[in-house]
Amino acid sequence: MPESFDVFTFGETMIRFAPRGYERIEDCVSFDIKVGGTESNMAVAMTRIGMRVSWATKLPRHPLGMLALRHVRGFGVDTRHVCWSDTARMGIFFLEPAVTPRQARIIYDRAGSAASTMTPDDFDWALLDDVRHLHVTGITPSLSETCAATVERAIAEATHRGRTISFDVNYRSRLWSPEQAAATITPWLEGIDLLITTGEDARALWGVRGAPRDEARALRDRVGAMRVVVTLGGEGALLWDGDAFLEAAGLPLQAVDRVGAGDAFDAGLIWGFLQDDLPKGMRYGMAMAALKHTIPGDEMVASLDEVEAAMHLGERDIHR
Repeated sequence: MPESFDVFTFGETMIRFAPRGYERIEDCVSFDIKVGGTESNMAVAMTRIGMRVSWATKLPRHPLGMLALRHVRGFGVDTRHVCWSDTARMGIFFLEPAVTPRQARIIYDRAGSAASTMTPDDFDWALLDDVRHLHVTGITPSLSETCAATVERAIAEATHRGRTISFDVNYRSRLWSPEQAAATITPWLEGIDLLITTGEDARALWGVRGAPRDEARALRDRVGAMRVVVTLGGEGALLWDGDAFLEAAGLPLQAVDRVGAGDAFDAGLIWGFLQDDLPKGMRYGMAMAALKHTIPGDEMVASLDEVEAAMHLGERDIHR
């Protein structure tokens, strides 16, 4: 019997406050409010292109928690495994958008959030019986020791059930050191199907050096993942599986909001992986990341037709 969901993912989702336009936070008198989190961003993007996705987190049992839940669920994402806290708070962050040469800035206020209190016992892992693929990121284990234990348990449960697994490093220097991140993450990566990282994160955590292809080779040898994907910003991305490289070029774009582009890329990549078509997944990933840059908020809310139209702009730039 086929599984009900293509992907299960979990992690913290926060309330985002941003000035309208490109106003400075220090001069701001009102904020636009949106919802965003790495894993829920990816879940929304996947649902938009027709995948069946289940997402979980831990939320405070008050209106801000309900706002986040209803927002994600409104895109068609399954939220039945979300759990609740009667005491913890909602994580929030403030985004100050900017254009070159000024850099965008994010201020986090997430310490003690409900999501940071997640434990392995918050979830009935039999939920993975009904899922094809598990996606997790390095942000969740950085939140607390119990969150790290929850990610470790999820990977173990998915492995036991023969599910495929992807892991996006998503290193955040404000949450933990490179040494802490590498020591925590590395033992989980042996044999996973897809390890996704930026070149910058690969250098910071594992000390790999060289051209992107050299970094990808060295990282795969170092951690033992089956496939390593290194994202290169506007330059595109490359995948190394131990036998051959697969590369996708970035697409021309005009950035309106950069937040969430990596999550959109992950959604397209995993879509292709689950269809046994990684070349197409790389193309979808780059197109979805480019489209996300044009959409305010953390989520890629374009249609499948829009993704495919953008994908064809760079189709000739895919090669093996």
